[in-house]
Amino acid sequence: METREIKKLSVRLYGKEVGILKEYKGKMRFKYNDDAQNPLSLSLPVIKEVYPEKICKAYFGGLLPEHEETRKTLAIKYKISENNDFALLAAIGHDCAGAVTFHELNEPQVLQEFVEVKGEFLTDEELWKHIKDLPVKPYLGRRMSLAGAQEKTPVCVIDNKIALPLDGSPTTHILKPPVRRFEQSVANEYICIETARLIGLNVPKTEIRYALDTEFFLIQRYDRVEKNGKIMRLQQEDFTQALGVWVDNKYKVTFRDCFQVLNQTSRPALDKMNFISRVILNYLIGNCDAHGKNFSLVYTGSSIIFSPAYDILCTSVYDLDNTMAMKIGKAKYIQEVTQKDWQIFAKDLEVAPSLAIEELQRQINVLPDMLEQIVNKTDAEIGHKILDFVIKNCESSNKRLNFK
Repeated sequence: METREIKKLSVRLYGKEVGILKEYKGKMRFKYNDDAQNPLSLSLPVIKEVYPEKICKAYFGGLLPEHEETRKTLAIKYKISENNDFALLAAIGHDCAGAVTFHELNEPQVLQEFVEVKGEFLTDEELWKHIKDLPVKPYLGRRMSLAGAQEKTPVCVIDNKIALPLDGSPTTHILKPPVRRFEQSVANEYICIETARLIGLNVPKTEIRYALDTEFFLIQRYDRVEKNGKIMRLQQEDFTQALGVWVDNKYKVTFRDCFQVLNQTSRPALDKMNFISRVILNYLIGNCDAHGKNFSLVYTGSSIIFSPAYDILCTSVYDLDNTMAMKIGKAKYIQEVTQKDWQIFAKDLEVAPSLAIEELQRQINVLPDMLEQIVNKTDAEIGHKILDFVIKNCESSNKRLNFK
């Protein structure tokens, strides 16, 4: 009679074990240790009972890449199934988003604190080759994981130079190569995020850099904190994980769902206003792909706050479906949104409609000029296409909202 082995992983937060993740017959189970105090997720509060597969998959599966080719390549390298989240976490879970890591049970526990960033510097030629090899060598061959559907990799920036992490060092930045099927995706994301900064949104530092003739987008990790030149990981999770929603259902997250998350932060009123500003910026700049994994929480000590903005780009300049990831009111498309839809949106967040309308009018008035400043600095062709879209979108929004 065949006996199936129960596989186990030590789940650690800031380097200390908080619980054990098990797999048996292809299903995950998770149980916190008796001395665990800090939860991994809003969807995984510290309890004595065992969490079943349905709840585990939302949080733990949400730490893994969605990109199909990335998962296939990792599966071939580690001789595992591309659909086995547990096996993938065992293979690449040494450095995930936030401060959670996965280890063999007998691996020594090393408490995470502020540490010096250590890395192996890359020449331009080496970096160029690594970027070209990303489709067949995800995460530059290191045991690291990032969620999301786009190819990208964590790196260290030391003395303004790109390096690969050494000795378990936390990475400091995320490198995104051009997306092959989207024209000038690097310039697109840079322009949109830098415009968001001018508008007043909290965004990480970003750059466009080059490895020989290949440009790439470099963004500072918001789940890292620096002190006296040293770095420490910060726990974070996206809204699908906080809600217990599987990654396959990320487009089913609604603004009403987001309210449930924002109401559990340490400063819900402020975080809701920041959220409203971000939603409006996505709407005006033409980002229709702002789904549940593109909003996150950061845990700082005993506080939970809304994370800085990320993954902002104008999808409307590409030949896509461009249905908005989350309906605003009853509207599925940007050109359909009316003042009544914004009132429904505000009601879903349980804030006064006037707050959303006033922020919308503010951004309509200043966004084209601020965007033009960034476009002129980059002088990328895609920037002028984005600017044309935004000018027309702001003008049509004014008419539909009866703004003077």
